[in-house]
Amino acid sequence: MKSNQKKVYVFMLVLLLFGCFWMIYNIHYLKIKQLDPAYPLIIDVSASVEGYLSVKNLLITYIIPLLLFYRFFIEDEHPHIMVRLTSRIDMYRRRTIQVFISSFIFAFIILWIHFAAVFLFDRFHFVSSDLWKLSLLNLALMTCIYFSIGMLYYFIFDYSNSIIAIAATFCICFLLYVMKSQLNMAWGPASDANVIDPFLSTGITGYQSLILFGKELSLSLVMILLGLFAIEKKDFMFGVSDD
Repeated sequence: MKSNQKKVYVFMLVLLLFGCFWMIYNIHYLKIKQLDPAYPLIIDVSASVEGYLSVKNLLITYIIPLLLFYRFFIEDEHPHIMVRLTSRIDMYRRRTIQVFISSFIFAFIILWIHFAAVFLFDRFHFVSSDLWKLSLLNLALMTCIYFSIGMLYYFIFDYSNSIIAIAATFCICFLLYVMKSQLNMAWGPASDANVIDPFLSTGITGYQSLILFGKELSLSLVMILLGLFAIEKKDFMFGVSDD
């Protein structure tokens, strides 16, 4: 069982990691802000094309840390855990809840770092914008997206091993990014990874929020059903180990 103390250490490490990421990606804009206090820092540091919250980072750069994060926060399928559960469905429900919670924590860290940094370095535009509303919506969307990625990872894992699952999941995420950046396909998860940038200036309606959330929630439900199918077919005689 994953110890709570180890989870706290991992949480703090990831928090520090993304704090460093934010500073690295935005140090140039901070220098501009020092020279021009009226400069709207919030616009450039929230960009989805490049930077800390870019779609490339959210769907490619941060995916390996996300999958490793799951390894620390989600219990392995060891025999002493499995014998306490009455069915495959019980085990699947337990793992699905853990994937959801881990996805929420990971997305929360990314957005909390951004939220806190904008509050610290650009308080005027922070107050005058709807950043907190957009951050909450983005948190819901990123949780769904990362949850779907986590369910995809375990779907592949149930038929292979952790190395193959990580490699395949990363390749699929890379493909989603290419579909968005090169083919301009607006219906995939890549389009909803960062909604702070497109709606920061124009604002967002409740209807738009429901449409965006509905899309990602539907994808999450599909991944849950696929994972349920996989767990029913899994041979646990060969699937107990992580590798």
